[in-house]
Amino acid sequence: MTAFLLLQALRTFLGEAVAEYAAAQGGRGEYQVPKVFDWFLPFKNPKAEQHTDFPYIVARIIEGDDPVYEPMAPLFSTIRVDLAFGIYHESAADDGFVHPDGAYDLLNLMEHVRIALFRKGVLENKFRIEKPYRWQIPEEQPYPLWVGTAQSTWTVQSATQQMIEGVDLHGYI
Repeated sequence: MTAFLLLQALRTFLGEAVAEYAAAQGGRGEYQVPKVFDWFLPFKNPKAEQHTDFPYIVARIIEGDDPVYEPMAPLFSTIRVDLAFGIYHESAADDGFVHPDGAYDLLNLMEHVRIALFRKGVLENKFRIEKPYRWQIPEEQPYPLWVGTAQSTWTVQSATQQMIEGVDLHGYI
């Protein structure tokens, strides 16, 4: 349940962080606020008119880790959340060459999110982002679409076993 709550909090925060961010083009050429999704981009209905989801951010939980219990150690777990970014940008031709201007739009969106996450630090007084925060923009791009990813690690309160009446689980009552 904690991972679910983190994903919901992150989706809400990212939506607020980019609510006034409109430096990424949509599929129809106009600048749009990035849409924020959890898990995956929405599935397409083959019978409906198709629109691109660009620009977008997708938050997806990848894995979690509960530490080995040690007396007097803090009880925190970690959850890794990957972020996928996408923008649409048809570059302008200059002297017969197409310049990769979309890479700058993508990088700006990714940096905007990274800075917002670390300025905030803790979401809903429960979820703390940790370093390292890794990001990458693959060399191969599906022009005019531009995509990148980031890997974030979050510290959350760990679940602990409850005391069972009459049973000494940890060597003290």
